[in-house]
Amino acid sequence: MDHSHWLLLISVIVLLVDLAAGIALGWWIHEVNNVRANVFNARHAIDALRDLHDLTCDVAGRVGQHLTRVDAISHELATLRAGCSGPKDRAVVDAVSRIVEFNEELTQELADAKIKLGDQADLIAAQTKAAMADLLTGLPNQRGFDDELRRRVAQWQQHETPISVLMVDIDNLQKLQEAHGIEAANDVLRGVAGVLNETMRAMDLIARYGDNQFAIGLPGTHLTDAKKTAERLRSALADREFHIGETPVKITVSEGVAEAQPGDDMGTLLERTALALAASHEAGGNCGYAHDGDKCEAIPIEHVSNGLLFTQQDLMALAKQLQGMPADPHTDPLTGLLNRRSFFEGLRHRIAEHNLANMPLTLAVIDIDNMKNLNRTHGNLVGDVVLRTVTQIIRSATRAHLDIAARYHEDKLAVVLVHTEVTDALPVAERIRKAIASCKLKAEGNEIHVTVSIGVAELPRGADAVALLKSAEDAVRVAKAAGRNRTYLHDGKRAVPAIPKSAPREPAGV
Repeated sequence: MDHSHWLLLISVIVLLVDLAAGIALGWWIHEVNNVRANVFNARHAIDALRDLHDLTCDVAGRVGQHLTRVDAISHELATLRAGCSGPKDRAVVDAVSRIVEFNEELTQELADAKIKLGDQADLIAAQTKAAMADLLTGLPNQRGFDDELRRRVAQWQQHETPISVLMVDIDNLQKLQEAHGIEAANDVLRGVAGVLNETMRAMDLIARYGDNQFAIGLPGTHLTDAKKTAERLRSALADREFHIGETPVKITVSEGVAEAQPGDDMGTLLERTALALAASHEAGGNCGYAHDGDKCEAIPIEHVSNGLLFTQQDLMALAKQLQGMPADPHTDPLTGLLNRRSFFEGLRHRIAEHNLANMPLTLAVIDIDNMKNLNRTHGNLVGDVVLRTVTQIIRSATRAHLDIAARYHEDKLAVVLVHTEVTDALPVAERIRKAIASCKLKAEGNEIHVTVSIGVAELPRGADAVALLKSAEDAVRVAKAAGRNRTYLHDGKRAVPAIPKSAPREPAGV
């Protein structure tokens, strides 16, 4: 064989190695460093994620092309080796083969780099989401609210669709924190977030705007209706009984509301809302004020009976809302929680993470007591209200950014408490049980008393989803047999009554 042919072949292979390694690896290292720097700037994180995705696709394409070329060269070398007659020719082929082997190793490294790029993209996606969310309540934070409100105000300016903003301050949160500690204050904040989710419409934008402040965007809402919404929320929070350990506490809120007026931008709309909120504080709290563009006026207080009151009109409105809700293959339409199928997928994923990182994981199954009797006595719509109320209490007691909550069966809900040992999960389960038992529901003049039975089980090392669910279900059955309205723990051998720690702390990761 002509030596010039061999030199040409070697040059082509070396060129391919340099091209793939130099461009792909060099570009990857440069871009990943840039992306990591951008992660610390939350406003650029989405652009960084998009760039990283494009980079990953480009590297994947180059790796694929390179593999095809290497495969072709390998077949050609095998043919040449078989036809070699002299030792010099065979030595040249052997040398080129070693280069190809090295190139194949380098290609594998490029493939591994592509996988790492994918992991980096997932990490940035999670950090981007976290940068716009409050980790305590799971609601958008101030930045997330401002970004969405800016978009909604732009829509109002273009299409003249009304929009109002409601600001809510918790009056006595600082005193509760001084008396009971920051963990108690955090429980109250989560509880308030749950009431907000329960009271507001799905289209409304709810956010934690400050330490003791929430903001609500009310699209399609004029000031008259926004004032009614503010009073309904104030009343619901004043009537709700929160718990700090065994101690029931009441909270009150001050509210300010304003509607976007001609000439407003996001800044002036928020300024007028803040003026109305300040007027509520000056009036002594537990009230609301509205800014009509010129002045602040008090929102009339409506006196209603204690508890959550549902009229026939409310129930019919709920039925209409449920009929109009779009289908989502991953969530339960009534509660908005994950459905059974998505729950199992999420649970398997969390168990895989648990086995890799050896982090604790606990499951709580929550069974609504006497649900079938309740539906027969009061009707299915009242049963739907009960389910939604229980759902909101569960949401307020868990971490939306980390835990998994699902409608596990018709009258059963399940919560996967991630990075949480069973000793820390039991106080959470007891808070849920007690909050539900103390919640007063009234429908058409009838007071409905709702309780739940809860089974808790921690995932043992090496166990699967089926074994974990069986343990939690066994604990639920024993709790019901013991008289309902109880929390039982499966200790790996049998179900026993839960005895929470006297001073519960937050589960790890909050």
